[in-house]
Amino acid sequence: MKGIALCGFMGCGKTTVALALSEKYNLNHIDTDKYIEEKSGMTISKMFELYGEAYFRDKEFEAICTLCENSDNVLALGGGAVLFPRNVEVLKNSGYKLIFIDTDFDVIKNRLESDNSRPLLKTNDIKTLYDTRYPIYENACDIKLSCKDETGEQLADIIIETIAKEG
Repeated sequence: MKGIALCGFMGCGKTTVALALSEKYNLNHIDTDKYIEEKSGMTISKMFELYGEAYFRDKEFEAICTLCENSDNVLALGGGAVLFPRNVEVLKNSGYKLIFIDTDFDVIKNRLESDNSRPLLKTNDIKTLYDTRYPIYENACDIKLSCKDETGEQLADIIIETIAKEG
């Protein structure tokens, strides 16, 4: 199987679905934000604070390039990764299926209400950010997966079935 990259707004469930895909289908799961933190030795919040968003986005691009060298990963991308065409280009040129986890805004808002670890939520209105990013996710993805109340395992099955149907 070719690689799978999950995109969508922060809190949509990318990491949960990636973990379910890895456990159910014996695939290697990598959360790109965690990968960047491990490689750099600092949190993303700290990176934003010390060096700014542009620095983080360069590290994100480097991580995606490195991770795409292996095309059988399941990547849980950071919420802003596909906002940058260079990231989408690398993923697609590497054979990754880009899947948009489309979760209802109210669900996301509830999940993020007490999350103080996300630097962009400190300086942006969450609804405005969501509305701005939503069409970009739609345009970047190969498959849009609308989520209601499915579990990560159920979404993993839907993803595998959808990819299999497409051939």
